[in-house]
Amino acid sequence: MSKFKTEYGVTCIVLALCLLLVGLGWALGSDSVFAVSAEANAFQRLPEESTSPEASAIPQPSPADATLAMTEQGELQATRAAARSTAAVMRTVSVGTDGSSTADCRVLPVYIDGAYAGACFGKDDTVYFSIPDFCALLGYSCEVSAEGTDTVYSVDGVKIEIAAGATFYVANGRVFYEPDGVLALNGEVVLAPEALTKIFGAGISYDAEAGTVTVDPSTAALLQDGDSYYAARDLYWLSHIVYAESNTQPFEGMIAVGNVVLNRVASPKFPDSVEEVVFQPGQFSPVDAGTINLEPSEQAILAAKLAIEGVDVAGDSLYFINPTACDGSWFYAQLTQTMVIGDHAFYR
Repeated sequence: MSKFKTEYGVTCIVLALCLLLVGLGWALGSDSVFAVSAEANAFQRLPEESTSPEASAIPQPSPADATLAMTEQGELQATRAAARSTAAVMRTVSVGTDGSSTADCRVLPVYIDGAYAGACFGKDDTVYFSIPDFCALLGYSCEVSAEGTDTVYSVDGVKIEIAAGATFYVANGRVFYEPDGVLALNGEVVLAPEALTKIFGAGISYDAEAGTVTVDPSTAALLQDGDSYYAARDLYWLSHIVYAESNTQPFEGMIAVGNVVLNRVASPKFPDSVEEVVFQPGQFSPVDAGTINLEPSEQAILAAKLAIEGVDVAGDSLYFINPTACDGSWFYAQLTQTMVIGDHAFYR
């Protein structure tokens, strides 16, 4: 009997130790983060010893995540995995709004003050945010509606009117240029950092080597409205000379004429205002012909606004001529040709 008791006691001790070891192993493993592979839609365990200094700041899966469809859960977890490991996740997304073409883009983690804040797309060495996503990062409210072919974003009272594929769009009454057309990814209009900074003020930096994006909200401020940004008299005479000189030229050529006028305003060789440059004697033939007073077209006004916004297609050009309509011998002898746009040759 005593032998039986001894063997029974040893068995109980061994069993207790096994249970203790199993419980300890479970406790050590319970904090591991699971992430889905973008290519394989299968979960894999990420090591706790992440090298990312921001790893502790990324959101962990919540009970609400369970309500998402499996594909959405996969994307969510893949993005969190990218944030943890600072490695981009590849995805194939639609380009444009009709779904007729696709592109391989990277989903990049976005940080604010060192903490993971969301994700954006990376395509062709440029990062892109949708306007609602960028508003959310900065804490702005954003309502989305449609007006014709435009999508209208109302951001704290500021309207952004934009259409995928368009070469220009309007934000708070100001005009911005996208010569290659506004891009849409995954069915949403997206903008690059330069455009977003003009509209929202916040700084955006992209570390291509690390595959991470940092947003600086400290300088965030919505852009000045067009009525106060475009000096009325400057816009009036700039649009008039653009129309009088280039209404038969390509749109880029109209912007270039506006560039020449503003280059002259900035040059010590010419007067200091748009009106004075336009009416400087012997400079612009429409002044002598009286066509300077013709009502400018909508395109001419747009070109003048874009020139004021800093869209530069003429470089440092200070002169232009139509060589088929006037004697260009002085230009050829005294100046350096910079480019030809439409019927106009530009010089500095």
